Order: sequence, then structure tokens, then C-alpha cells
Amino acid sequence: MDSSVLFLPELLLIASIMAIPGLYIFTENRNSYSICSNLSLSGALIFLVVSWYYPDTISMNRDVSVYIFYDHFKVDDFSQLFKIVFVLTALIVSLVSTSYFEENEPHQPEYFTLLLSSTLGMMVTASANDFLTIFIGIELSAFSSYAMVAFRKKDDQSTEAGAKYLLIGAFSSALSLYGISLLYAITGSLTFDGVEAFIDGLNSGVIEGDFTEVIFIASLFIMAGLGFKIAVVPFHAWAPDVYQGAPTPVTALLAAGSKAMGFVAVFRVFVFVLEAASEEWKLVLGIIALASMTTGNLAAISQNDVGRMLAYSSIAQAGYIMIAIPALSSEAMSGAIAHTLVHAFMKGGAFVVVGCVGAVGLGYNLDSYKGLAQRSQLLALSMTVCLLSLVGIPPFAGFISKFFLFYGTLKVGLAGENWLIILVLVGVLNSALSLYYYLKIMRYMYLYDPESSEDIVFPNTVRYISFGILLLLAVIFPLYWESLFELCREASAALIA
Repeated sequence: MDSSVLFLPELLLIASIMAIPGLYIFTENRNSYSICSNLSLSGALIFLVVSWYYPDTISMNRDVSVYIFYDHFKVDDFSQLFKIVFVLTALIVSLVSTSYFEENEPHQPEYFTLLLSSTLGMMVTASANDFLTIFIGIELSAFSSYAMVAFRKKDDQSTEAGAKYLLIGAFSSALSLYGISLLYAITGSLTFDGVEAFIDGLNSGVIEGDFTEVIFIASLFIMAGLGFKIAVVPFHAWAPDVYQGAPTPVTALLAAGSKAMGFVAVFRVFVFVLEAASEEWKLVLGIIALASMTTGNLAAISQNDVGRMLAYSSIAQAGYIMIAIPALSSEAMSGAIAHTLVHAFMKGGAFVVVGCVGAVGLGYNLDSYKGLAQRSQLLALSMTVCLLSLVGIPPFAGFISKFFLFYGTLKVGLAGENWLIILVLVGVLNSALSLYYYLKIMRYMYLYDPESSEDIVFPNTVRYISFGILLLLAVIFPLYWESLFELCREASAALIA
């Protein structure tokens, strides 16, 4: 079979992006927009799983592990694994959105078109094989997200969040683009392989010249730009306001999908392209990781709004993942990839519950969760599993992924990079600290009575999704962790190769 068939998931999303405006013109059925979105995402998800993990089913060549198209797109284990996460996250958000928005909600065609466009940008980023393509993918996703954050035009918080996200996002894009331009100026190439070959040539003496300072400055600018996307300190200030002000399904997309996309870009650029120049940037990324873990957890303790609390928690989680990048070992990167994937479900699942609680009129602060276990045991249990996974309590999936993340980094530290041991110890202490504010939410859900005796019916769609995430984090991932980690090892091998 022609390898170009691997573009079918992207083509399905493009077709739906073009079809939804047509549905708006020719049909009055408001459900048709969400149905079109759900069908295209479901089709893309099925094809991604079948084409890569069961290639014989569609006559794909099992002996070929990497496909490169026109030097711009790379399809390998790393890209396909993250594409599955992106599409699955978008599908969950699409399903939840139908319950979150009112039946006569205006601008639904635009919303689902933007959702698919954002997902398409994430998928382009995952397969990017040069700086220009990865920049286009990030911007395609980001510009769609800006509009989605400000979707509720009559809500002051939503429009304020959209404006902040747009301004800071534009600034971060400029920083990344300037760093990329510096690399292009000295290497004459925008492809990952070309830049990597140039740096290898400098290190081996084949290429003469002293470009150490320029490469270091370019690395700083690129990290600053990508740091805004993954919300690490000191580029994190936008996250709490945007997470709180955006419609909650959009917040779930940002916390689960967009953050994972940012880490895909960080992994591609720093672990693959700039690995040969790691002495220039390893310490900087280590300091960023340490500051993000500590600042995120300390700030989360004082929050009363659950959305803001989870936003600061997301900053801390980004710090945990960042500690593996300076280690630059296959085992540490496998743990980082595993925790990035599991984090998408942990944080996405938590925001699904937050959105449901807010959508039924209970609110978004801690008092809104009083007696949630009495109103819906399933939602309370799902939220509890997500929170305990975020802490890293066994036997949940977050414990397994965080263990491999810390263990892989610790091995490199014990082998000679002693300062990495400090990062691991700080990560463990911060995980213990985070238990305080996660337990606060659980205490409200289980130990308090509801403030009102009014019966509240939670949407069935949200309950089914919560149950599915509960199964993933508490049953499937823990029971089949060897298979999950093997996928992450394959993705890490494809990244580092």
C-alpha cells in the first residue's frame, strides 16, 4: 500500500473542517456539527491504531519503522503515539462539549471547526521534521485555541482570558521564531537533520568556527517560546487566568492536548536536534524544572478556585517532566513520554469533572464540591482517582509513570551527573507537598454534606467518559503497564535515533 495513506487521519480532519461550515448552510440540525466532529475524530483514531500497531491489517510494511515525506514530515513511533493521544483527547472534548453547551448555543459550527483545526495543528507538530513545519503546527493549534478560549463573548472572564492568551502566545511565538532564525543563520538549514549535522560537525572539528554562544542564545529563545506553551516557570503566569476563564472543555484541551503538544516540540528540538549542544542548555532546563515544580505546588495550596488550583498543578507536573530532558538517556525519556501521556488523561479527566460540576450550576470553587460523593459517586470516584494519580499514589497510573520518570533520571544522576539527583529529590518532596491540596478537594467531596438538597442530574455522556478515564487510570494502565512502557520505549528510541 502507498505510504501516503498514513496522512489519512489528517485528511479526515481537513475534510470535516471544510464540511462543518457547509452543514451550517444547508442544514438546521445543530447536532450535525458535533456528529461530524465525533465521526472524523473516531475515524482518525481507529486508523491511527490500526495502521501503526496492526500494520498487517491494511498491508503496511512492518519492516519500515520511519516514513519521511518531502523532508518535512516524519511518521514514526513517537509521532503516532502522540497523535493517538491528541485525537483521543479531542474526541473526549468534543463529546463533553455537547453536554456543556446549551442546545441553542450560538457559534457551534465555529467551535467544532476550531477544535478540529487545533487538533490538526497538534498532529502536524508531532510529525514535523523541520523548524518551519513545527512552527506552523504549533501556530495552527494555538490560533484555534485563542478563539476557543474567548468563545463565550459575553463572559468577561472568557474574553479576558482569550486576550491574555493571544498576547502572550504571540510574544512566545516571536521568541521561538527568533531562536529558529539564529540557528538558520549559522547552519543554513531549517531541517532537524541539517541542524544536528552542523552541530555534530562543530563538535568533531569538521566545521570550523566558534558558534557556541549563538547556539546557546538560540536555545534560550526557543526554550522561552516553547516554555509558554507548556507553562513552565518563569513563563507560566498566563495559565491560571486562562484555565479559569476559558470554557471548561477548552481548558481540558489546553491542559491535556496543548501541553502534550508543547512537550512533543521540546522533545524533538532539545533531545534530538540540540542534543549535541546539551552542555549549553542542560543546567538552564534543570533550573526551570526545579522552579516549576516548587512554584506550581506552593501556589496551588492557597487557591480556592479548583480550575486555578489544577492550573498551578499543571505547572508543577510540567516541572516533573522537564527533569528527564537534561538526563538525555533513553530510560529517562521513556519515563518522560509515559508521564506526558498519563498526565493528559489525569488532568483531562479532572477537568471533565470540573466542567460537569460547573455546567450543572454548582460552581467552580471548593465549596461546589461539598458532598459531591452523595450527588454522584461515579464523578467523585473518578475525580479522586485523577487526583491520586497526579500525586503519584500507587497503584494508579500516575505512580507508575512518575516512578519510571524519576528512576530513569536518578540512574543518570548516580552515573555521574550528580546534580540530577537533587532534581529527583525535589520532585519527590514536591509530590508529597501536592498531596495537601489534592486531599483538600477529596475532603470536600466525601466529608461534607451538599449545601443544597436539590436533585441534580449529571449528563450521561460525562458520566461515561469519567468511568472510562477511571478504568484507564485505575485498572488498564496499572495492569498493562509493561505494554504501555514498551510503547514509550519505542517512541523514545525513535526520538533519540
